Order: sequence, then C-alpha cells, then structure tokens
Amino acid sequence: GHFHPTLPKQWYQRRVRGRRTRVEEQQRLKTLEKTTLPGFSSETAFSPSPSREEYTPEPDVSEVLKQHKERQTKLADQMLSMTQNLKQVSVAARDIIHQDNKNLSEVNDVVERNAVKLEKETAQLEKFNQSSGKCWVWTLIGIVMMIFIVMVIFIRLFPRKR
Repeated sequence: GHFHPTLPKQWYQRRVRGRRTRVEEQQRLKTLEKTTLPGFSSETAFSPSPSREEYTPEPDVSEVLKQHKERQTKLADQMLSMTQNLKQVSVAARDIIHQDNKNLSEVNDVVERNAVKLEKETAQLEKFNQSSGKCWVWTLIGIVMMIFIVMVIFIRLFPRKR
C-alpha cells in the first residue's frame, strides 16, 4: 500500500500483525461463549421443542431443588465467565480505538506540517517563475536592440550600389 514518508513501513506491519492476533483472540473467545450447558437447548425456553419429554413429577422434592440449584449455579458461573470475556473484549477494543485515535492525530499533525511547507514552497516557486520570466524578457529586448544597432552600422558601412 501507500505509506507516509515519515512513518516507517515496519510500524504498519507490526500494527497489522497486532490487530490480527487480537481479532483471532476475540474469535476464540466468541467460540467459547457459544458452548452451552448440558440439559439446556440453544432455543428459547418458550419455543416448543419436539424432543421435550413429558413432565413426570419426582417423588423427592429436595432432589429437584438440588438439581435446580446446581443448574442455577452453572448458569451463574457461565454468565460470570461471559461477562468477564465481554469485559476483556471491550477493554481490548477500547485500547485499539485509543491507539488508533492517537495514531490518527499524529498523522494529522504531519499532514498539516507538510501542507504548510507545501504552501511556502509553492509561493517561493511562483516568485522564482515571475522573476526568471522578467529576466528573459529583458535579455531578449537587449538582443533585439543589439541586432538593430549592428544592422544600422552594417547599412552605413556598406551602402547599396546603384
């Protein structure tokens, strides 16, 4: 691609490599989030599922409460880990955005300095073009005057014979 002359090419390559590893890490975290607990389908609880078994009441209520409590703790642990993953991903995204903003402001400063230099150089070039044009005009006028004087002298020295 096109690189800014004041910023080295290696810096861009390191930046792209760092982004790739962060994106791969985020994708790995997303695949971990997609794992579900056994006994729970990925569908919503209100959607009818053809594989659901008929409810048969359990004789021991304490066993049912124990199973529900285990499921709740597993869900809470899963939600906690997902929240931690989300926090890590958002912190990484924040850091990337912060670094990008910093880099953009640095590049913007360089562009502004180059624009000021370019304007200054353009003004100097216009002055030079104007002054060199005047010089050529005066040089040509001098040459024409010299030729005229030489022709007058030539005609006076060698008049036409009749």
